[in-house]
Amino acid sequence: MEEEKISLLMKNWAIDIDVLNRDSQKARWNKPSIYKLPAPTTGGSSFHHNDNNKKSAAYLPYTVSFGPYHHHKGDHLKKMDPHKHRVLGHFLRRYNINPQKLVDSLTTTSCGRQQVDHVDEANTDPKALPILAEEEVLPVLQHLMDSYDSVDDEWLYDRDGFLKLMILDGCFMLEILQWSSVYDNHNALSSGSVTAATSLAGSIDDYFYADNDPIFSRHGKLYVMSHIRRDMLMLENQLPMLLLKTLLGAVLPTQQKEDIEEHLNTIASNFCRGNSSYRNQNTGSCLHVLDLYRKSLLSILPEDLREGSALKNKNSGDHYCWGRSKAKGPTILFSGQTASADQKNSTAGSDGTGEDIIRSAMNLHDSGIKFEKSTDNLTDIWFEGHVLKLPVMVIDDITESTLLNLMAFERFHVGAGNGITSYVCFMDNIIDSSDDVKILRSAGVLHNAIGSDKAVAKLFNEMTKDVTPDPESRLEKVVQKQLDEYCRSQWHEWRANLCHTYFKSPWALLSLLAAVFLLALTICQTFYTIYPYYKPSGK
Repeated sequence: MEEEKISLLMKNWAIDIDVLNRDSQKARWNKPSIYKLPAPTTGGSSFHHNDNNKKSAAYLPYTVSFGPYHHHKGDHLKKMDPHKHRVLGHFLRRYNINPQKLVDSLTTTSCGRQQVDHVDEANTDPKALPILAEEEVLPVLQHLMDSYDSVDDEWLYDRDGFLKLMILDGCFMLEILQWSSVYDNHNALSSGSVTAATSLAGSIDDYFYADNDPIFSRHGKLYVMSHIRRDMLMLENQLPMLLLKTLLGAVLPTQQKEDIEEHLNTIASNFCRGNSSYRNQNTGSCLHVLDLYRKSLLSILPEDLREGSALKNKNSGDHYCWGRSKAKGPTILFSGQTASADQKNSTAGSDGTGEDIIRSAMNLHDSGIKFEKSTDNLTDIWFEGHVLKLPVMVIDDITESTLLNLMAFERFHVGAGNGITSYVCFMDNIIDSSDDVKILRSAGVLHNAIGSDKAVAKLFNEMTKDVTPDPESRLEKVVQKQLDEYCRSQWHEWRANLCHTYFKSPWALLSLLAAVFLLALTICQTFYTIYPYYKPSGK
């Protein structure tokens, strides 16, 4: 009897060992890219009582839901459903297709863009999507479902419902991105400026929206699109980029796959950055809009890599390229150990000596370091001579939410890197108080659009709670070390102490000047008292 139990146990173990195959593991972990965040990450646990509501809100959509995670999870999100249905009607009318063509494109057995021969020109109510999918596993549909890390049972047992959701939300997102690009291009042409809109989006006259449309109008551009942009950058609120490529490929069957990908990358980057003149550069294939936005913030052009090669070679050991970029304009943003303000000014020991000190912007400024703005590329950070170059960033109402979601994606998606996390941790290191923000703002590095400098300092300090910076990142391993070595110079330490003691307030400066003046008077008095003794008059 005992031998039978052991035999059964060994049999079960053998089955479990089969899943340890390296290729099987790689295929399994490559599938998900849209994650449902656990409560400790979103502040829903008991460990952060004071910040629960605020932190949770940073990961939740306010205006529109995309995908299954937040579908019908609130009356405020359900209000957008009628608009999704009518937008689908506009989408089908503009491309003169039947909903069945979209269904066929997603239920094919190939994951690429499909050439669909079946075209039914009959008028079909967009609210009643026909579902002709077979019960067998459909690769494209399955790929879309596998992109979600945690899908509720209601979707697992209702593939037709999931397919309808993908088509409805996918067409709505495409319409938002394309209409915004065309609208910006239309206004730019009337003013004579150049934009990055592509020809695949058509013209403003092709969209047939009324002038008083609540979303697709000037009113919607001013009051609705900004909220949709925020929701579109939520990690839990993403749609797979494969969905957008497949739907657009179905309605534009003559276009090359590469052209469609470039078109989507461009219009999505423009929309997320709120900058119609931005031209997306070399982001390549992306998982979803948030991944695309992250890559655009960290992207470097090939010629820029050549330009920054000397800097890269000088600072060896770099496993990302924190180099120079030619992009212009400010960026509109947007279980580990907690680094407190006291810890940030104590020894870090990143080089094993225990002597590296993380200094605030005020300390660096007192030591003679000058802050200058570089570009809007978050990789564009370097220290040379006595100048620290930092990327320009506008701190507005959605910056915290966007950065938190970008950091969450880097945390949960293996292979995404940690460029955004390293940048935020670096900024947290040099920002302790409103004085540090004031220095960076005066240098043009930060643009404060949320109120007081104290609020900006609090924003960066709170974002890095429970975040562990990568000790091997270039910012931690090279730039911080260079700054520390500069500040530990005897002359720079003396200068910093002098500035900290006598130049913090005008009264301290006046006291210093008065003391110097009195010392000078004392020296003069002593001189004129002694001089006649050695050089008496008349002799």
